[in-house]
Amino acid sequence: MGRWSYSDRSTVEECVSVSAFSLNKKGLFARGIQSTIISWTTRGGETRGSVGLQISLLKNDEHIRFQYTQTNRFSGQKTEFDYRVQLVSTPCYFGGYRWWFRCPVLVSGGVCGRRVGVLYSGEKRFGCRHCYNLTYDIQKEGHKFDKLFKSMGHNPKEARKALFKR
Repeated sequence: MGRWSYSDRSTVEECVSVSAFSLNKKGLFARGIQSTIISWTTRGGETRGSVGLQISLLKNDEHIRFQYTQTNRFSGQKTEFDYRVQLVSTPCYFGGYRWWFRCPVLVSGGVCGRRVGVLYSGEKRFGCRHCYNLTYDIQKEGHKFDKLFKSMGHNPKEARKALFKR
């Protein structure tokens, strides 16, 4: 699989997430109030988690409500969560709208508020990848052939340029 970077940052692939694109694809961004439950499973088919969502697209009150229970794996203590995340839309060039979340995570005494398409599970709330310092798997594997290039007597940077030239 290659040499991993020295970073100990978690990746977005390890986290459960909620995507505005997938919710829209399921038709949940119709005017009015829609409800759904999203579940995540392991490869073995076991339920990893679920969250209840209530999407409200009423005039001047566009938000999504997250409702779920989080269990601490070490102590077994359960914590109930029930909070809102603001939704915003941008017009698409050929009509319609693209929906986004406003990140609800508290950072430096205020709400992050970043406009994002995906929210990831975190310590207490779903939030953007920036607030939870997440990276992508591919970013950790960027230099996996450097050792091979060096053993062949090539400069890794030059070899990557030559190999992946567009």
